[in-house]
Amino acid sequence: MMKLERIEAEIAKTKETISKQQTRLRELEAQKTEVENLQIVQMVRALRMTPAELSTFLNGKQESPLKAAPAASTTNTFTRQEDTENE
Repeated sequence: MMKLERIEAEIAKTKETISKQQTRLRELEAQKTEVENLQIVQMVRALRMTPAELSTFLNGKQESPLKAAPAASTTNTFTRQEDTENE
């Protein structure tokens, strides 16, 4: 009987550990989704598009706004390079 009780205790302990890990996994997945959503919002805001322009872009009826403004992209690259050189 002792062996059976020990196995049952081990099963209960393992089930509890699994339950805790599943809860932790759900929490981590929720955190990941939240961070991804924040990154998406930041990228959209960086494009400085109106809601109508964003809707048109998302529906695939317009070229990427990044192609429309290469000067801003180039300037940003140069600024980063200069900052790196000054360090």
